[in-house]
Amino acid sequence: MGKVVIFTLLVSMIIGCSSTGRSYVETEMAETLEVEILPNTSKMFTYRLRWPEERIPSHIRVARGGANPGQEFAKGGVDVGRGTYERLLENTAYVIEQAGYCRDGFFELDRSISRYHLWVRGECKDSATAADQHAFGAKQVLTPEHWRKSP
Repeated sequence: MGKVVIFTLLVSMIIGCSSTGRSYVETEMAETLEVEILPNTSKMFTYRLRWPEERIPSHIRVARGGANPGQEFAKGGVDVGRGTYERLLENTAYVIEQAGYCRDGFFELDRSISRYHLWVRGECKDSATAADQHAFGAKQVLTPEHWRKSP
């Protein structure tokens, strides 16, 4: 009996440690990377995960500040908890690296975490090169197709 428990614990640890660090991408949330290269060659971005507007409960959309005490909280979005911020930063780092946007990492400037919309606004540590300006232009919104590696 003890060997079964130890084996189960080991398998659980291996599965837990083999995580890719990507969170929320297997949900209905739309993932985007908004990029902007400023005239001074600073590279700014906003990484977003947003629940589809039509799937957000109407009492949240219409009265975001007010609650209807008789209405049960609708399921959807993400469960915001202690690890949400770290998982959001891991997603951000992955996407900006895979998109080839920030080569030397980034500085976080602002963030927002809620059940239906998570985002990180940042600035790359490196300046835009001529190749960056050609590849990304002044401003655009990138979707997962832009950063997913081909098999």
